Amino acid sequence: MNPGRVSSAEAAVKKTILARIAPGEDLFSALGEICVRHGIRSGHIATMIGSLRSADVVCVTADPENPERSVYLEPFRMEGSIELITADGIIGEDDEGNLSIHLHAVLAGSDRAPLAGHLADRGETRVLSTVEAVISVFSGAKFLRSFDEETGFVLFRPFPA
Repeated sequence: MNPGRVSSAEAAVKKTILARIAPGEDLFSALGEICVRHGIRSGHIATMIGSLRSADVVCVTADPENPERSVYLEPFRMEGSIELITADGIIGEDDEGNLSIHLHAVLAGSDRAPLAGHLADRGETRVLSTVEAVISVFSGAKFLRSFDEETGFVLFRPFPA
């Protein structure tokens, strides 16, 4: 393993936030509001469960032009009654200091077939009946999200705070 290719920083969990998001709210907007309310600039969404009425799910696949790289597939739109079986993610800042939230989830529609992937923040990830979340807030280190030349994606990296 090349130690220059592995990033790490030591953090402590400063506090834990328990949250509920009500029906009709956009998931990402609500998480952003929670972060502002509690002064969260770096953390971990340890778990989320509940239900959604809409979501856009994105997965990666091998780039057909360069199999050594990955590209995102087109977002898969889910609508209706969606069970949010589990979700977790990273909270950090982009290279301009704006709050950035990266979520992955396992969802199931009315057919009960699970679908997993990256939840895309398109302003239309609506809560159906509830979403309950547990958020760990970090101190001593932070996540910064910026463009990664090697992968072509915008990725988080840990840094000392």
